[in-house]
Amino acid sequence: MSKAFTSYLHFVCAGLVKLRQTGAIVPSQRFLVSRMIAPVPEDYSGEIIELGAGNGALTLRLAQRCRKARVLACEINPVLAQSTRHNLSAAGLSSRAEVVSDSAEHILSERARRGLDKADYIVSGIPLGNLGRERTLALIDQVVRSLRVGGMYIQFQYSLVDRKKIRQRFSSLHTVPVFLNFPPAVVYYARR
Repeated sequence: MSKAFTSYLHFVCAGLVKLRQTGAIVPSQRFLVSRMIAPVPEDYSGEIIELGAGNGALTLRLAQRCRKARVLACEINPVLAQSTRHNLSAAGLSSRAEVVSDSAEHILSERARRGLDKADYIVSGIPLGNLGRERTLALIDQVVRSLRVGGMYIQFQYSLVDRKKIRQRFSSLHTVPVFLNFPPAVVYYARR
């Protein structure tokens, strides 16, 4: 069985077993991934934080496209985190990305506690609609605190349910539909 198929199968299984955590039963397709990484310049040389890396579809594309950047990808599901590590290794991109199996909340709060630099870009596939109102607001607040002024939070969802919550905390918000993804998705570009 190929590594790509195994990775895809891991995601499908994780989606079936822990749908509330994973938020989907299939990984993001190239149309959605392209929309999500479009605002990040190819020559960007800082750190990009990815929340909810899944099997690494976005992580791989970011590491390939932004050769000078460093990607910190967090994925709470240890099986998917391991799958992302394998995919990065197979593509020869392990040196450009670190995969941490932990919650986004813990990663962001730990970075703040340690006084690490704030990010210019935070990209997220976390299914906010599955978290509940209080936890969603707490995560969005942590994202705001983790971004530099002028930094961008890029979040995809399968609905517009959390748009108002994001708009309340960012100076600007632009929403773009991605109809060619399965299922169709929406990308939020929020600037601090």
